[in-house]
Parts: sequence; structure tokens; C-alpha cells
Amino acid sequence: MPPSISTIRPNRWKTRLGTIFAAVFVVAMGVHFLPGTRSAVDPMVSMPLLAMEAVAGKTLYYNGPARPWLERKRPELLGADDAAASAEKVRAFSQAVLDPQSFRRLDRQFRFDALLLLGDPSEYRPLLDHLIATKDFRPVYVDHWAIILRRDPPVAWQMEDFTPVRAKIARLEKSGRAICLARAATKLAALRMFSESQSLLDEARGLDGKSKDVWSGYATLHMDRGEWQDAMTCADRALDGRTEPLSALAVKTQVLYATKHFSEAYELSKQLIERLPDDPNLLFYHAKIAHEAHAYQAEVAALEKLIARAEADGRAVSGYQMYLAQAYASAGDAPHAIDAFMRVLNDPELPQDQRDFARENITRIKKRTGL
Repeated sequence: MPPSISTIRPNRWKTRLGTIFAAVFVVAMGVHFLPGTRSAVDPMVSMPLLAMEAVAGKTLYYNGPARPWLERKRPELLGADDAAASAEKVRAFSQAVLDPQSFRRLDRQFRFDALLLLGDPSEYRPLLDHLIATKDFRPVYVDHWAIILRRDPPVAWQMEDFTPVRAKIARLEKSGRAICLARAATKLAALRMFSESQSLLDEARGLDGKSKDVWSGYATLHMDRGEWQDAMTCADRALDGRTEPLSALAVKTQVLYATKHFSEAYELSKQLIERLPDDPNLLFYHAKIAHEAHAYQAEVAALEKLIARAEADGRAVSGYQMYLAQAYASAGDAPHAIDAFMRVLNDPELPQDQRDFARENITRIKKRTGL
């Protein structure tokens, strides 16, 4: 048996370096747009055509999934300098959705007048929550693919502003319209427009009561409201069948985690990782769940994979290293825990409280184990 190092503070998953991830369950990009839905072949459903028509701005911020579509459909919005953007700038734009402070640095540099957030809200939830709180950017457009925000608009988005979108999706069959309405509803829920989200979901349910997107949308709405049992019921409804939508599986996983059913959450999280083994956000959340389920080897494996990917991309890894050190400590592996904490200290930009935390635990582990 390895020497005990149980006196380490074992659960620092909500450190300042990690809160940008820990606040939400980030599902892989496009999870609501995976093939398999009946109307996914219709371009209006399967591509962000309406959002590309609606977006405008002299200085535009866009998240990572939006850039390829802007290059393809609206290259004039990128500008001459942006079209040849450096890898560093592209990376900064992509990462800012998880770090509001990084977004604010970019905003001071570029002075954005519009923001395009494409994909599922779980991908950009930290930034969106920050913008909701600060209120200097407010939504002016919502559809099943995107949220567009502008700086200090005269009037923020209201339900009647959805009328043009509803008119454009009217040509779709009922199942296609239900998908669009349900996916737009998840964005309204993320914007904390719960009654509007409920209204669209009820409308979508009237069109196709068997739609997995609809029941997944209800699950997400209930989850955002903190209504765990209703979220679980709707997620189970969405998962009832041979084809299980990842969005509903993700919601159920988070509900189980939030209600402290960690072992059950871990089993579902393994299913998500099996289907999307390389998604960094899912890997991070899988490590978090594995920690609570005391599956420390799985936690270590997920974090080591995340660190390798981040290093290959030239991104900072000290946050992941901090969690890896704690995973080793929880598993009783003192030498690897010390080594991981030491690597954390190599980051010159590490906040002082995190530096103190790492040093404190190195000292504690050495004292307990005699290393």
C-alpha cells in the first residue's frame, strides 16, 4: 500500500483556474446537430444559414465554431487583417468563451460592437453568464444555431423578434420546425429567458411530441431552473429509444452529478467519452466526475490526455496540472503528486493563491510520507 497522504485538501475542482470550466457541463460542439434527426438534411436545420444572414458589425467577436462559417458565408465581416489572422488571435478568440477576463482584454483591444456565439450554449456559457451580469452586451438575435449580441443596443431581444425566424422555418415539415424551435429554446434558457424558452418548447412539442430535441430541450430548461427531478424525467424521455441524443445524455449526467449520485454520473460520463473520446471539454468534466466517484485512475488518464492536447496547442496547462496533482494525491501516489505540483509552480503567471496552495500541499505530502 502506498503511504497515506489523505490530509491533502482533496477537492479543489473550483479553484480560480478552474471555475470557468466547473460552472457548466460543456458538451461537444454541435451535439444538437449530429446526424440522425429526421430533418438534419435540410440546410436550414443543419447549417447556420439564418444566423449568417443576420450577423453584422464593424468589429465582430466570434467564437471558434463561427469562424469557418464566416469565412464561407460572410468573409467581408472578417476584414482584410482578420482574414489572415494569426494562429494566436484565432486561439485567443476561441478560448475567450471560457475565460471572461480574456474576452475583456480582447474587447479593450478591438472594441467589439457585435458578438456572434454559434453552437450549443454549453460551449460558451462562462462568457454568456458574464455578459448577462455586466449587461453591456445584450442579445438582439436568437435562432436554433446562434445568439447575436450587440453593445448597448437601444432595445434587447424580445419574443416578437423571433417572428422573422419563425416565418423562415415555416416551409419545413413539422419535425424540422420542432427541432428549430427546441434548439432556439435552449439558447433562451441560457439567456435566462425561461418563460420564452418554455413557450417555444411547448410550441415545438405541439408540432412533434416525440422529438428527442424537444425533450432534451425541456431537460435543459429544467436543469437551468434547478428543477432536477423534472430535468431527469425529460432527459429519460429523450433517451427512450435506440438512438440516444448526446445532449440528453449530457443533461442526465449533470443532473446525477448535481444531486450527488456520483457513481451513476460516472457511468453515463463514460458513455459520453466513448462516443466523443477526444473532446477536451467532455474530458475535463469526465475527470471532475471521476474524482467525485473516487475513480482516480480514470481521472488521471483524462487529465493527462487534456495536458497533452493543451501542450500540443501551445496553451497553458497549470490548471490541469493542479487537478492532476490532486488526483495523484487522492490515489495515494505521493511521488507523482509532488512532481505534478512542482510542474504547476513552473508557470510564471500562476496566481499567488494557487502558488501557495501547491507549495502547501508539497510540504504536507512530504511531511506525511517522508519523501
